[in-house]
Amino acid sequence: MKLYINGKIYVERNLFATTMLLEDSYIKAVGQDELKEKYSEKAQVIDLKGATVVPGMNDSHLHFLMTAEYLDMLEITDVTSMKELIERSRNYIKEKNLSENDFLYTEGWNQNYFTDIQKIPDRADLDKISTTIPIAMIRVDRHIMSLNSKAIKQLKLTKDSLSENGGEVLKDKNGEPTGVLTEGAIDLVRPYLPESSKEKKKVLLKKTMRLANSQGLTSMHTNDAKDETIEEVLDLYNELEQEEALTIRFYQQIWFNDDDYIQPFFDRGYTFGQGSLYNKLGPVKLFSDGTLGARTAAMREGYTDDPENFGVETKTQKQLNKEVQLAVDHQFQVIIHGIGDKGVERILDAYDAALNGKPNTLRLGVNHMQITGKDLIERVIDKGYLTYVQPIFLNDDIPIVLSRIGHERAATSYAFGTLAKAGVHQSFSSDAPIVSFNPWENIYSAVTRKRLNGEPETGFLPEEAVDVFTAVDAYTIESAYASFEEEIKGRLKPGFLADFVVIDKDIFTCPPEQIKDTQVLSTVVGGIEVYKKENKNEDTCY
Repeated sequence: MKLYINGKIYVERNLFATTMLLEDSYIKAVGQDELKEKYSEKAQVIDLKGATVVPGMNDSHLHFLMTAEYLDMLEITDVTSMKELIERSRNYIKEKNLSENDFLYTEGWNQNYFTDIQKIPDRADLDKISTTIPIAMIRVDRHIMSLNSKAIKQLKLTKDSLSENGGEVLKDKNGEPTGVLTEGAIDLVRPYLPESSKEKKKVLLKKTMRLANSQGLTSMHTNDAKDETIEEVLDLYNELEQEEALTIRFYQQIWFNDDDYIQPFFDRGYTFGQGSLYNKLGPVKLFSDGTLGARTAAMREGYTDDPENFGVETKTQKQLNKEVQLAVDHQFQVIIHGIGDKGVERILDAYDAALNGKPNTLRLGVNHMQITGKDLIERVIDKGYLTYVQPIFLNDDIPIVLSRIGHERAATSYAFGTLAKAGVHQSFSSDAPIVSFNPWENIYSAVTRKRLNGEPETGFLPEEAVDVFTAVDAYTIESAYASFEEEIKGRLKPGFLADFVVIDKDIFTCPPEQIKDTQVLSTVVGGIEVYKKENKNEDTCY
């Protein structure tokens, strides 16, 4: 047994303990000093020295394998101009001594941050990097890909290239590909992109698990297994589990862009929830639309700064209904990406049709739930649909949201406070590698409604802020609810898994602006310490 003493241990809203007893992988008791007196001679004692303890952070939607590979790529998320993108890429090619036999693939550009010319990079721009080395670069939201001329040729794109999975291969006035692909059109080239070996993926996953543990993550709902790679990716995680290499508990979201893969998936005998406490099969993941930054989020009215553009519906309503119904018939939970109000509306229509008045026992949910109207929020509340939200998206979206959709639509968007007050099961996530999976930055964003630089001073729609208790719960017990694990995960109570984080700040009393700078002192998964900070920062706030 292990006995943690002298801490501020978060149990539930406004309730804290000082002492916690672990037995094997579970919490045996939580209380005050009486536990110390009873068990101090029977257990290994760990003195928390006043530190705050919260349940392990549980990211309810991200792409962990993609994040692991992404962290090994050319870094372009912070480029602030087209010129810098070109120069940094040229330098990378030189440093890595890349040749025409190599393929430069990376992710993370965001034209909204370009200070010289705010345009989507196309073949003409990337040809300035190289015309002999194929180059493919994905936008930060992963909904637009840019290619140079060599990549267009190598990836076999022509005048006749069309996407069957939604999206578009953009063409110039002569009908030739411009090098810009949107949404499902990206799938046309995925089979031709460079692929890491299984062993390299294992190395990258282990490295990234250590990073995630150092930031307080103990569980995550990962969306890596997709279409033709489902078995390959699931086998990868299964092998890591067999090797006892997992220090994160994974809930696998199964991603379908091409519905041709859905029925074969069920035919292979997969069942919802199969697996272990470290690696479990989760929901079917689908798409309804694109993103706000790329102007591909499906909107009921045109974009304010592009009135003829209504975004992209990645599939017809009939097709979406069919896919949801198929998953529900096989007793699978479903999570669907919906950012624009039209995208969200289509999801709710598909769910309503599949449930046909029955309760939402499969816990069907909307991922992002970003641009909404009051009618959509009321439908979510009324039917008990789950929402998976990313407050950290405010960091990128605050500068563009008003110009994109105007004040009226913005007033009912990113409505975390409204959803929380209505009792909606709302879990927090990062959607990494879209942004960092650092949970403290996400909690800060939810509580302050500000960008990481502290702007705007009063916060964006501050009435939609949530308090720290709600934010922590959204990252813990609500994420556990989304994976049907709320009886064993997400609280520090007897009978729950001993997954918790010791942090250097009392985030419940510190100024909200300090939350984003929280440092993890120790991370424990199943009673085992998987991360410990070597040098404790003196700037603590107990």
